[in-house]
Amino acid sequence: MVSRRVLAVATLVAGSTAQFAQFSSGGYGLSVNIPSDTAASSSGPIYLQISAPSGTQWIGFGQGSRMSGANMLIVYAADSSNVTVSPRLGTGHVEPKVNSDAQVSVLEGTGIASDGSLVANIRCDTCLSWNGGSMSVSDTSSSWIYAYKKGDALDSTSTDASISQHDVNTGFNLDLTSGTGGSSSNPFVAASSDDSSSSAAPSGSAATTQPAASSGQTQATATASNTATETGTNTGTSTGTGTSASSSTATATVGVSNPLASSNPSTSGSSHSVSSPNDNIRTAHGVIMGLVFVVLFPMAALTIYVPYREKVRHVHAPLQAISLVLMIVGLGLGVQLGKDLDELDAYHQVIGYIVVAWMVLFQPALGLFQHLHFRRTGARSPMGHAHRWVGRAFIALGVVNGGLGLKQAGPIGNEDAPTWSVVLYSVISAVCFIFYLVIVSYSSWTAKKSIPNGLPGEKPRPRTETYELHGR
Repeated sequence: MVSRRVLAVATLVAGSTAQFAQFSSGGYGLSVNIPSDTAASSSGPIYLQISAPSGTQWIGFGQGSRMSGANMLIVYAADSSNVTVSPRLGTGHVEPKVNSDAQVSVLEGTGIASDGSLVANIRCDTCLSWNGGSMSVSDTSSSWIYAYKKGDALDSTSTDASISQHDVNTGFNLDLTSGTGGSSSNPFVAASSDDSSSSAAPSGSAATTQPAASSGQTQATATASNTATETGTNTGTSTGTGTSASSSTATATVGVSNPLASSNPSTSGSSHSVSSPNDNIRTAHGVIMGLVFVVLFPMAALTIYVPYREKVRHVHAPLQAISLVLMIVGLGLGVQLGKDLDELDAYHQVIGYIVVAWMVLFQPALGLFQHLHFRRTGARSPMGHAHRWVGRAFIALGVVNGGLGLKQAGPIGNEDAPTWSVVLYSVISAVCFIFYLVIVSYSSWTAKKSIPNGLPGEKPRPRTETYELHGR
């Protein structure tokens, strides 16, 4: 009997204590709490804390594996001490638009800390089901994305403020079951003060975005103020176009909450984070395509100058075939990455499609026709000239497109396009270009010297013993 009572008390205590599923990377953090009632009914509000270090222009977390259809919460400075929480929907690799159907409340403890870090404590009533997706509270590997932009503060109270393209974006998975438990209406204040009684009442949310009226688009402001007045209260306002304005007041019990997501998630006791699978795909795509266009294609082309009679069939063609296979593999990885990031029609991708199509469909055919023509006549043909010069042009375009891919991955110096990778790519490309140029120039010069011109009055002899495709 005693053991049953102890177990019942322990269960009650565990159920009343908020738990958090957490993700943290480089000072950017997300903590998620699923209240016990929400977990039991698979519907209702969930609580999220978004935090970012000083110097962040905006930070956003989204539910989903890609931007298209993602349910996003974007946080940026409203002024020197307050932040704006903007609920948005992703529609692709473009700036996400305000989600007028979102029901989001900004809770006490939200604001800009003395060290410049951003903290937003949020209650979300539409984060389990939204236009374009849903999320299960029992998902042990829920898909999330996040992105941020460093720079000067936006200082905007508008939820539809224009935001610049992110510096970094990636995905991760979160075990929501590790964040299930509790019944606090503001678990982050309770956790920060280590006293659940200090959380604000449900009506004490600083601001709530309202659903859009049928007559127009919502331009609601969700701004929290954490500067206590002389009466010891915080005020928050919400204004909208096409909706009724509302305001609420909450008693100030604490300042800005401490970010719960630590830089070492394992210490939180209720966290689950993994590296983004996109990182591996991005790395593999970049390495394979860089290897193919910077090294393999040019070096395999140089084998045509090898002093071996069957060099085309035995050396040149097999090496280029291997390069083509690797290129197709790299294309597949790039398409998969583009699907995950909704970047299938950007400039890097379009150039890549064109280059790969030429290299697969036309370049081998031109080389084959020139080879057959040379066997019959011992001379070059227009197909041979096209194979040589257009092939060189597309290889050069592929190398340039690799640099554009690094640029598209983000500003040079971020984690997706580190400075060392750009320097390494540039150096290897330059070395291979110089090597290729030296070999081609030297081979052309020696070939001209060795060509027999015949006796006076005779026509030049056919160049049957010169290089089949690259006589100059």
